[in-house]
Amino acid sequence: MSVLYLVRHGQASFGSQNYDLLSERGHQQSRALGVQLRALGISPSRVLTGNMVRQQQTLQEIIGAAGWDLPVTTDTGWDEFSATNLIEAYPEQDPQAKTDSRAFQRILEKSSTRWASGAHDEDYAETFTDFTTRVGTALTTALTSLGSGQSAVVVSSSGAIAWTAAQLIKGGFDQWLALNRVTVNSGVSKIVSGSSGTTLVSFNDHGHLPSTWVTYR
Repeated sequence: MSVLYLVRHGQASFGSQNYDLLSERGHQQSRALGVQLRALGISPSRVLTGNMVRQQQTLQEIIGAAGWDLPVTTDTGWDEFSATNLIEAYPEQDPQAKTDSRAFQRILEKSSTRWASGAHDEDYAETFTDFTTRVGTALTTALTSLGSGQSAVVVSSSGAIAWTAAQLIKGGFDQWLALNRVTVNSGVSKIVSGSSGTTLVSFNDHGHLPSTWVTYR
């Protein structure tokens, strides 16, 4: 049996000029996870991340706090979808969405529904089908790289993690949207793979965070 720990990046810089950077809270969340993984005796064979800065910063904080000495593998299959592209392509616009996280979530879910319908694929740099396919490929690649008894820590983003979870429970878009909505920054989902198949054991564990550190955006 092999184990994959799928981690959402720490809190990014929502409302700032560059979202793709960890906030100070995001750095704290990531270090707290690294400390917990060390305390649990988790020593992965591999560590992977997508190509986004917030993902890479998260992994570096985890590695430093956990005391691991491992090379980092980058797989763009774990990158997030472009929320900017989805929202800009949506006919309804809400200026508050740039700074108000609730307004952002509302417009994101509406635009995600349009994206996933497949009726407007020409409006998107990446279709929903292409997104789900690449995330599925990234999962398969990560798992097949592990031998029996080995583990990997992968840092990704909420959309990719939610799709992985939805896929493993045989869900679809509705399940993905619901899981994406509640994925916590630096939360961990555990996946095991063996002769009986690949199973989602836990989703979105964030017990390493004080309640005041729990964030979703």
